[in-house]
Amino acid sequence: MMTSSKRKGVAALAAVTTLLPAVPSLAQDGPRLQIGGTTYTKWLYGNQRNQGALYNFTTIPGEGYGDNGIGTELELLLNARISSQVEVRGRIHSRFNQNFWTNFGGFGAQGDNCVGGNCGEFDARSSQYIKLRGIAVTLTPGYLIDSATIGANDFGQFDPYVVGRIRYIDRDNASGILVQSSAFDRRLSWDAAAIALPRLWAGPNFKTGEYHARDASYVFQTRYTLNDNFDFGGIFQYADDREISLTDTNLDDGRDLYPRFRNGVGALKAGFHLGSILDVRGAFYRSYAHAENTNYFGTSGDKNNSWVPKSFGLNGYSPVPAGRHEDNTWRVDLTLNDPFDIGLSLNVQGFSIGADYVSIMAARRESDVLLTEGTDGSFAFPGPNNRSYGVYGGNPAVIGYGGWTNESQQVATINVDNEFTDFDEPMAQTVIGWKGVTFNPVYSNGALDIAGEYSFITYNTNWQAWGDDNRGIKDTDYPGAELDSGVLHNFRSAYQPFQDKQTHIAVLKARYVLDIGRGIDVFGKVKYIHESDKRLNNKKYLPYQDGDCPADASTNCQNNVRYYDSEGRFSTAELYTNPNRLPDGSGYGFKPFDDISDDDRLLNYSSFNLGAGYQLTDDLYASLSYTKFLADLKDGNTAFQSYGLHQMVSGKHDKNMVALKAKYILAGVEFGLEGQYIFGTFEPDYGGGFVPTLADETIAKEKNVPVGSPGFVTRDTYGWNSLENRFFAQTRLKAFMKAQF
Repeated sequence: MMTSSKRKGVAALAAVTTLLPAVPSLAQDGPRLQIGGTTYTKWLYGNQRNQGALYNFTTIPGEGYGDNGIGTELELLLNARISSQVEVRGRIHSRFNQNFWTNFGGFGAQGDNCVGGNCGEFDARSSQYIKLRGIAVTLTPGYLIDSATIGANDFGQFDPYVVGRIRYIDRDNASGILVQSSAFDRRLSWDAAAIALPRLWAGPNFKTGEYHARDASYVFQTRYTLNDNFDFGGIFQYADDREISLTDTNLDDGRDLYPRFRNGVGALKAGFHLGSILDVRGAFYRSYAHAENTNYFGTSGDKNNSWVPKSFGLNGYSPVPAGRHEDNTWRVDLTLNDPFDIGLSLNVQGFSIGADYVSIMAARRESDVLLTEGTDGSFAFPGPNNRSYGVYGGNPAVIGYGGWTNESQQVATINVDNEFTDFDEPMAQTVIGWKGVTFNPVYSNGALDIAGEYSFITYNTNWQAWGDDNRGIKDTDYPGAELDSGVLHNFRSAYQPFQDKQTHIAVLKARYVLDIGRGIDVFGKVKYIHESDKRLNNKKYLPYQDGDCPADASTNCQNNVRYYDSEGRFSTAELYTNPNRLPDGSGYGFKPFDDISDDDRLLNYSSFNLGAGYQLTDDLYASLSYTKFLADLKDGNTAFQSYGLHQMVSGKHDKNMVALKAKYILAGVEFGLEGQYIFGTFEPDYGGGFVPTLADETIAKEKNVPVGSPGFVTRDTYGWNSLENRFFAQTRLKAFMKAQF
C-alpha cells in the first residue's frame, strides 16, 4: 500500500499535470481528456527482518506485514470534461501490497503461504496487476441542485462523528450518490448521500452478512448562516443492513428482508462568532444502534456470514457492540484569537462521548475529533514492546518496540483503522467513553511558536462488571479487543470489565528559527501523562471469600467462590482463578486475587523531544532529533497479570529514539527518508505474594527467554511472564521516491 500519495485521495484525481492535445476534429470547447499520474517507490529496512508486505502494521490475519523490502506502484489519473455540465474522473492503480522488487515482475511464487509475495502471479497482492480503483461522474446541471456526484467518493464533506472520511487502502474505496445544493446566496446549504455499506467492516463481527447488495447508509446534513455572527445546522445518518428473511417461504411474491443491523445518528450544531476574536461552536449527537440479538441467524458464525454475536466474551472483536444501545455525545469549542493583540490565543474544548455511542460510518482514521493530543503512539499495543498476546509463543511485535512516532488522532468509534500503516504515520485511537476538558494556549511572535495543552479526562466507561451485575464477567455486549492493559492505551480498546479511571495530560512544545545561514529550525516538546485506574473497586467483586488462600501457603486455596449478583450466579472467579501451591510448598505460583488493589493502575509517563532542522540546499532539507520516553507504571500485580492475555508492564520503562529525516525535491520528483534507532530498557516490578519459578527448556524455546530465567506461568498454564530486566533495540528506515507526470 502506498502511504504518502494515497492521502491525496479523490480530490487529487483532478490535479493532473499533463494535458493531452485536443483531438483535431473536435472544437476547442469540446470534450477534453486529461491524463496524469504518479509513480511511487518505497524502501523499508529494519532489524525485525519481517518481509510479509510493504507496510509495517496490520492486524488482519493472512495479510502480512514487514519492515524490509522495496516496491513500486503506478497510478493513472483520468479527468474528462465532457461538457460544462458533466465531468468524469477515474483512477487506475497497480497493487502495492506485496509487489517486492525481488518478485521479479510478479513471478516469485514459492509456496501456498501467500504473504511476502510467496504466491507470485497467483495472488492479486503480488501479481503486479492494475485495477480500477475509482470512477465518478459529476453533474452540474445549473438548476435545482449545485452538483451530483455518482460513484467513488471519500464522503469527507460530512461530520467525522457521524459519516467521516472513508478509506481502506484508497481514498475512493467507497461509492455512492452525493447531491449538494444551496439557496439564499448560499446562506442555506445541504448535502444528501446514499453510500453503499462497506461489506468489509460495516456491521457486527466486521461483516454485513450474506445479502449485501442493498445495504446502505443514508445521510443528510444542512447548514444555515443567519448572519456573520450565527449559524446552525444538523445532520442525520441511518445505516441499514438487512438479510433475506428465513421465515418467508413463499417465493411467488418476492422475498422479504429481515434487519441484521441498524444504526441511526442525529446531531444539532450551532456556531457563534464575534468578529475574528471569539468563536464558539457546539454540537449534540444522539445515536441508536441495534444488532440482531435473538439468534435469528443462528448461534454460530461457522460458515454463516449472517450470524450476529450476542456476546463478545472477555476480549471479542467487532466494530459495534452487540444488542441495542442508545447514547449521547456532545462537544463545545471556544476559540479566543489573540484578544490582546500580543500573539497569544486560547482554544478550549469540553466533550463527552458516550460509552454506548455508535456510528458505524464515523471516521476510522485521518480525522481528529478532539482537541487533545491524547496518548502517544510509542506504546499503543499491549506489553512493554507493543506485542499483543505476548505471553504466548508465536505472537511477535508487529509495529515493533518503537510503535508509531507521529502524533495520535482521536476517532469516535471502536472501528479504528490503523491497517496498512508505517511507523511514521499518525496512529488513530478510539475515544469512545472519554469525557473532559482541554485547554490549548498558542503563542506566536516572529520566529517563535509555542503551544501547550492541559487536559483532564474521565470516562463514561467507568463501571463495574461491564456495568451489569446480572451477567457473567465473560458475557458482555462490549467488544474488549486487547483490553486496556499496556503502558499507554491500546488504540482500539474502549472497554474493560472494571474501570475507575481518570487521566491528566500536559504538553508544551515550541519551535524557533535561529538566524544562522538559511535559518536553523530548533524544536522541542515535553509531555506528561498522569493516570490512575482503580479498576475493581468494590469488595463484592473479589473472586473468593476472605482467607480463601492462606497467606503462608500452608495449604492449597479452598476455592470458596464469592458472587457479585444477588442470586449467587456470577463471580469473577471465572476470570481470576486461584493459584496452586508450588510442588515444594514454598508458596503460590502467582498471587491470589484477594484485595481490590491487586489490579490498580498508576502511571506517570513523560516524553522529551529536542531537535533541529536545516535547509541544506534549495532542494534538500534535513533534521535530526532525540526523544526520551519514561514511564513509571503500576499496572496490577501477578493476581491481575494483564487479564492473563498479555505480558505484564508494571515497572520502569526507559525508551530512547534518535531520528533522522530528509526531503529532497528535484523538478517533479520528491524523495523522502526517515531513519530511526530506538533502544531502551524495562525493569519489571510485579509485586509480591508469589514465588518465582525458573524457565525450563520448553518454556525457553517457546517463549524466547533464557533457560533458568525467573518468571511465572499464567493462570491457563500456557503463558509466561518473565521477571528479567529487558533491553530492546530497533532500527528502522523508510524512504520513498514519488514522481508525478
